[in-house]
Amino acid sequence: MTSHTEHEILTQPEVWRQTIDALDPLSFPKAFGDDITEVIVTGCGSTHYLAVSAAASLREAGLQAIAVPASELMEVTQRSLPRAAETLLLAISRSGTTSETLMAVELFRAVGGRRVAAISCYSSSTLVADAHVSWVAEAAHEESVAQTRSFSSMQVIVSAMVATLMGGDLSALQLLPDAADHILEVSRPEMRALAHSAAETFFFLGGGPLYGTASEGMLKLKEMSLTASEAYHPMEFRHGPMSMCDDRSAVVSLVTPERERHEVAVIGDIAPFGPRIITIGARRDVDLPQVPGWARPALYLLPLQLLALERAVHKGLDPDKPRHLTAVIQLDAADQAS
Repeated sequence: MTSHTEHEILTQPEVWRQTIDALDPLSFPKAFGDDITEVIVTGCGSTHYLAVSAAASLREAGLQAIAVPASELMEVTQRSLPRAAETLLLAISRSGTTSETLMAVELFRAVGGRRVAAISCYSSSTLVADAHVSWVAEAAHEESVAQTRSFSSMQVIVSAMVATLMGGDLSALQLLPDAADHILEVSRPEMRALAHSAAETFFFLGGGPLYGTASEGMLKLKEMSLTASEAYHPMEFRHGPMSMCDDRSAVVSLVTPERERHEVAVIGDIAPFGPRIITIGARRDVDLPQVPGWARPALYLLPLQLLALERAVHKGLDPDKPRHLTAVIQLDAADQAS
């Protein structure tokens, strides 16, 4: 019987198509006024990792951007955010009802923040209603707890935003659904083999915007399959973490054309230690179709989601119901007041 999670992973191409068709490119400049000097991107759990990826992409587009977990913004003060009036808060939440994210928006405004943008999957949510401008992947609703098509669809929205700011050709977004179909088909056997391997610890490597993507791959594997996993910037892996590499570990490296020489060199350094190595990117174990760099992050996600799914099934776990987790974190009144 197909799980909700498997269905949600495999239906991403069509969901992306609907998400792209619903986008209004003219809405993106509305979020960024001439008075904005900095962007803070925030979220919780998976959407924090999407925030990390988004902030890195926005920096590559020439903006001053940082990612901050919403729980950290719950402590924000005028002293810690002196230019709040010149800052855009980009809040990302699948449900649009996550307590920490809503509290972060409230406190951002309390210290003088004036501009809030939101990315969500629910147009009727509190977050979307409170934002000055919002983008919603309504087709990406999920039954399962772990985010898959919701995360990737919101990533597509982030990519469209970045492309707009860089003056890119948004028609390239139309390439993504067919590219996703291809990646899901060709990467699944490789991911199944890796999931069924003897590896006990998994390392995900990704640089630039793909560090957030690697972190999301790490989180999916933990959530769905209770497998020890960590994420690192590729060259940082040499500075200590590679001491954990042996024949009971696996390394999944997200290789980009821009950083290929250095990222492949890292793989060459750790290969003699015996880990199972999978590379995702141009001319690698899992090849990506040719799309602009700003559009790639969503494609890199797909094999990572399949790996987590296949590992969960291999271990006899239900990927729809990760242990101890719920789809939305909502704090009670006492927690919010503390």
